[in-house]
Amino acid sequence: MLLMRLSIPNLLLVTLLLLPITCHAQGGANGTTSTAADNQFSNVRRDNLLNGLQIVSLPTKGEATVRCTIVIRAGSMFDSVGKTGLVALTQRTLLAVNPQLREELESLQTKIEWGVDADKTWFQLDSTPANFEAALEILSRLLVVENIRTDAFKRAQSDQLALIKQGGSLSQRADESFLQALYGDYPYGRNVLGSELTVSNLRQGDIYDIFQRFYLANNASVILSGNVAPERTLRAFKYLFGGWSKGAPVPATFRQPVQIATPRTIKQSDPQSNDVEIRGGVAGVKYGTPEFLSVQLLAEVLKNRWARRSGNGSPQSNFIVQPRILPGPFYFSTRVSPALADETSQRLTETFNSLVNTAISAEELTEARNQFWKDQNARSTEDWLLDIETFSLPRNYPLTIKQRIDATNPTDLQALARKLLESNALTLVVVGRVDGTVK
Repeated sequence: MLLMRLSIPNLLLVTLLLLPITCHAQGGANGTTSTAADNQFSNVRRDNLLNGLQIVSLPTKGEATVRCTIVIRAGSMFDSVGKTGLVALTQRTLLAVNPQLREELESLQTKIEWGVDADKTWFQLDSTPANFEAALEILSRLLVVENIRTDAFKRAQSDQLALIKQGGSLSQRADESFLQALYGDYPYGRNVLGSELTVSNLRQGDIYDIFQRFYLANNASVILSGNVAPERTLRAFKYLFGGWSKGAPVPATFRQPVQIATPRTIKQSDPQSNDVEIRGGVAGVKYGTPEFLSVQLLAEVLKNRWARRSGNGSPQSNFIVQPRILPGPFYFSTRVSPALADETSQRLTETFNSLVNTAISAEELTEARNQFWKDQNARSTEDWLLDIETFSLPRNYPLTIKQRIDATNPTDLQALARKLLESNALTLVVVGRVDGTVK
């Protein structure tokens, strides 16, 4: 029988001892005092419990719901070699303790979603203000108290194996194959769900270990938005999460991925597919570094060059920069018919490489900036707060972007492109109905 970290009755005692440290960030994402008209972050409020749990609130009058997202900085990057799928199975095991979770929350007019990616584990509640505390209590029982039961572990393991056996869509398999080819044994090359072999070999003690090392109050943040009454919700978190253990968060420090010295093409044939998925690119930079914004501009330059080169009749392609804690991928993605796979893969490769061999003009940079701002303006304040907490960005990060973007020039952009493409040669992955003609 595994020991309990804290039982629910003890939470009341702990709550009386854990008064919050409150930081009212009203007046700027950097926590300085200013008027409510300054920016979209002016009404953000930050409260810290003494156990390290950050509660970030964005009250919005007139909303009918409260959205609560709990982010734990525990992604699949922390799966050990030979134990891929462990972080995902940990979340699944905790949720399996309450098989009626969705039904209970629905009775409270609350929806729940959850997930794991390479960088984080997250839980999200959408509730009415009247039922929010009751819904939060149900979720807290799964996170604050160690309750990893054997029956829940076995049920979660069976469910995860079933998902793995089903296999993903053609697009998902192409993404997985590309990341595996690009990163190899590096954390971002691992499948979030794991494989049949690795998940079958996981044990209940492995789940307990992840829970003890990562499910810590000071390794988590709460983002609240909507019809939030800050003082009322803070009391609820003090009572329900005041007893969450704190510890030493595991840092995301890993050796560098293996350098890819020469261009390569990897093909995976699927005769049952009617289409072909193409991915190609290199490892980029970490989110939050000064270069990250420049790589985003490079993606916009590529998007515009592809549109001009391809014309209206060519396949639509995306040029993607993934925000990651570690250096994430910078790549292109498209889906085409088998007849167009060879031509499209060659043209996309040439377009990607044009960042090095074709000068970026001032007009191209202006065009890229305009598209960049269009995309950024579509983001909500909640999206930014989630990024700030997940990736440990400076709290004023969104407010510094304009200055950085305006300071970018074509020469620096091209120098960065050259650095990225010289550090690693392009990896091309083609999945679907392919034959020997795809190069």
